[in-house]
Amino acid sequence: MKLLLALLALVAPAPAAKPPRVHSVSVPRTAVVGQAWNATVTVRPAARATLEARGPTTLRTALRRTRRSGRYVATLRFPSAGTWTIAIRVRNRSTRLGSVSVDVPRDPLLRDPFTIAVEPTGALLVGQHQVAPLLRVARGTATPAAGDLSMFDVEVAGGTIYAAGGDGAVYRLDGSSWTRLTQPLDATSVAVDARGNLYVSVYVGWVKKIARDGTISAVAGDGTEGYTGDGGPATAAKLFHPHAVAIGHDGALYVADTENRRIRRIDLARGKISTFGGDVGITVALAVGPDGSLYSADVDRDGVPGGVTRTTPNGVTTRLASVNGANGVAVAPDGTAYVNVWEEKRIQRLERSTGRLVPFARG
Repeated sequence: MKLLLALLALVAPAPAAKPPRVHSVSVPRTAVVGQAWNATVTVRPAARATLEARGPTTLRTALRRTRRSGRYVATLRFPSAGTWTIAIRVRNRSTRLGSVSVDVPRDPLLRDPFTIAVEPTGALLVGQHQVAPLLRVARGTATPAAGDLSMFDVEVAGGTIYAAGGDGAVYRLDGSSWTRLTQPLDATSVAVDARGNLYVSVYVGWVKKIARDGTISAVAGDGTEGYTGDGGPATAAKLFHPHAVAIGHDGALYVADTENRRIRRIDLARGKISTFGGDVGITVALAVGPDGSLYSADVDRDGVPGGVTRTTPNGVTTRLASVNGANGVAVAPDGTAYVNVWEEKRIQRLERSTGRLVPFARG
């Protein structure tokens, strides 16, 4: 009998080994582009494992086994900002470990980013509210583009850079130096038409034109608060603290009528004013997209967040993103939109496919 039991034990299958499983993880939820990010994972029984990160691309790295039984570590360097999903693969089994929010590194040149615009090359220009250089941001790196100037607005027209300075005057960039074009006008924004005429918004309720010969005239508003005049002469209309102006693809002048939460359209040929699109919030900045759409940045008020809206050429307004503190917007030739968040000293990029805001630069 003992011999029989011994023989049966020899031919009986051995108990199946338990499959390896993830028992504990230590995965930091934040990271910075280009900097080392470390994760620790415990797998028992010990087995080879691979860490996988999925974001704009997919990263994979083999986990390194430590001296402790079943404990592994992995190091990644994320190439771009955004949300990355982390998973571990042990043999043919994948276990999701959560997500990591990857930010861009701080740039010491971004002291007080206040206004943004995009050059024809796609590079982003950043004007600063404090006296500081105009910056050009390309491939995630900021470099000085011009000498120090405090500014409310920066604009690119025909490849030339203009600014509404902190002193209320309008400037043009010649080489790397600023040339003052006007006396202080309390200008908060500047736009330039195809003939080289300048247009500025004035907070108290005006839009003014500076002709090429230096002549200054009113284009819209009467210098008092209100919301009137649609269908009639723009010079008889009332605006309520306008903050921004932009020339559209149709040659019309668009005005951020801030406290009226609207964009006003001025037919420059006829001198008539109308309301364009719907409610755009407390709008303080405008940008024109490659298809002629108007993008507007609006600030938060009474607990309601601001963000970015887009109004199509046929007047349909859609909110693209909500973010507190948005005070600037710019659109690249390829349609990529950027948002300046002044108080956070941060510039975000709007992902067209997801509608999410992704870190682009920060001070």
